[in-house]
Amino acid sequence: MAIVLALGAPAAGEPAGSVTGTVTLGGAPPVRPQLPVQKNREVCGEMLADDRLVIGPSGGVRYAVVTVEGLQGGAKPQRDATHALDNHACHFVPHVQTAEVGQWLELHNGDPVLHNADARIGQETIFNVALPRDHRTRRPLARPGLVAITCDAHPWMSAFVAVTDHPYHTVTDASGTYEIRDLPAGTYRIHVWHEELGTQERPLTIEPGQATKLDFSYSDAGNAGQGVR
Repeated sequence: MAIVLALGAPAAGEPAGSVTGTVTLGGAPPVRPQLPVQKNREVCGEMLADDRLVIGPSGGVRYAVVTVEGLQGGAKPQRDATHALDNHACHFVPHVQTAEVGQWLELHNGDPVLHNADARIGQETIFNVALPRDHRTRRPLARPGLVAITCDAHPWMSAFVAVTDHPYHTVTDASGTYEIRDLPAGTYRIHVWHEELGTQERPLTIEPGQATKLDFSYSDAGNAGQGVR
């Protein structure tokens, strides 16, 4: 994730603000064929939905990561919280989530077939664990970065965990909307990442006690594939 120095620092004692908005894709949503299944079809089915680009009826982009960067003196990461990543019907669920340094990822396999979780930041392996049926295990999220997770046995399976060193992050919902609360007043940068559509970044000014609205739009899906795979 991009780290950008703050352009302004919050004044002590001022009420916090928030930022809300929608991430959308312009033009007609691309037709995404379902993914063919080559293994364990009795569990996974013949075809599976492609979670890499999910567009709502009004053009909202699901699974975009939104972070506010460059805060000084804001809240610290919440240590020891646990986030879940399940294997369900040969999907990682959820497909994209955010977490903070010092937190944990609990991996669970709810399928009656063997999975694994091969987690990397860039080319570096963070962990690679086997997940037999009903198995649970926890792994620490020790440093910031975009953790890409795949299953070696089922190559269509993928998930992402965006790990930050602050609590100002979220993932867009099924309608493409997001909200980040409790932001100290100041001027920062807001960063959006999507695995197929790439990244956008804009300046963000938070006024004391005010809600700021900031929307993002990708012009079309022509640059799909520029994100991390």
